[in-house]
Amino acid sequence: MYQENKHRLQTISFFVLLAGMLILVGKLFLPYASVLLWSAVIYVLVRPLYNKILSRMNKEKKTFPIKKRLLAGSFAIITVLVVAGVLFFVVIKIFGQGKILVQNIQSFLENINNSESGFSKTDIAAIVNHLSMGTVDISNLDLQKEILSLLSSSSDKILRYATSLVKNAGSFFLSLVFFAFALYFFYVDGAYLFSLLKHAIPIDNETSNKLFSKIGEITTNLFKGLFLVSFYQGLASFIVYLIFGVQSALLLAILTFFSTFLPLVGCGLIWFPVGVGLCFTDGLVKGLIFLVVAGSIISFMDNFLRPFFLKDRIKIHPLLIFFSMLGGVSMFSFDGIILGPMIVILFFTILDMALDIEEKKENDEDSFEHLI
Repeated sequence: MYQENKHRLQTISFFVLLAGMLILVGKLFLPYASVLLWSAVIYVLVRPLYNKILSRMNKEKKTFPIKKRLLAGSFAIITVLVVAGVLFFVVIKIFGQGKILVQNIQSFLENINNSESGFSKTDIAAIVNHLSMGTVDISNLDLQKEILSLLSSSSDKILRYATSLVKNAGSFFLSLVFFAFALYFFYVDGAYLFSLLKHAIPIDNETSNKLFSKIGEITTNLFKGLFLVSFYQGLASFIVYLIFGVQSALLLAILTFFSTFLPLVGCGLIWFPVGVGLCFTDGLVKGLIFLVVAGSIISFMDNFLRPFFLKDRIKIHPLLIFFSMLGGVSMFSFDGIILGPMIVILFFTILDMALDIEEKKENDEDSFEHLI
């Protein structure tokens, strides 16, 4: 009895110690979780190219370890420079164009009641009333005032974010240095680090191998199947906006990129109002041509590209992906763009694996009963 109680106490003490150490390790790495996450994502995406170049080197030569580290360092530095350059350019442009876009919308709304425009709030109310068959009346609603108030507050937020970004420039560059170091060690010892992580998880090797292979597939397919299509639509919309002389083209293209995850409306939520605005500001013909071109190049091509890239790789409804991104951003800030969809897809993957294991057990039991 004494030995049993002693053994139980030792087991409890061990697990308490293990839990305490896990909490401490988690707190140690928590400030750098974002850097490690994006380093791991970039590593998974770039790894095929890195391994292809590495496979062409002669592993028997004595200089192979040095060449491997030089290659890893080159990949890490180039990746960081590309990411930093793109982010710096995009962020600066977004803040500048965001303020211009807000000012343009404010100017448009302020002048909409101008008699020379031939289109007033009364006309809008009449159209809405007609389309709703008399059930919706917005004639007494001062929608213009509410929108202008919202845009004014948005303009102030853009200015505050820009100021905050300049103040945190030092920490951003420090994060880039950590990002480069993390990428370097992922390239050099990525396979070893993942094997350590697999052994640390208390599940059998077969299940852990399946789980980690699924995580790799999820990350790759998430970018290929969803983000690649969205990237095409964002890039195509950016080119179309530039051709038609739309102001704040880059900001609108980024908004188009994120709107592609919306079901039903998709990126039409952005380019359609832009086209309608062109009809009022630059003439009906130019606006209609823009709507036709945008609908054909941006939205219509989605019907061909999405099935081509996806190929049933991600069997999750786009609505779940969209809300998982929103929830992820709410919970994990910017990291949630990746973490949200990954958590949802990983949840369904683990659920499928659990169902497969249960089904396998039932089949084994049935086979055993037949043998008896």
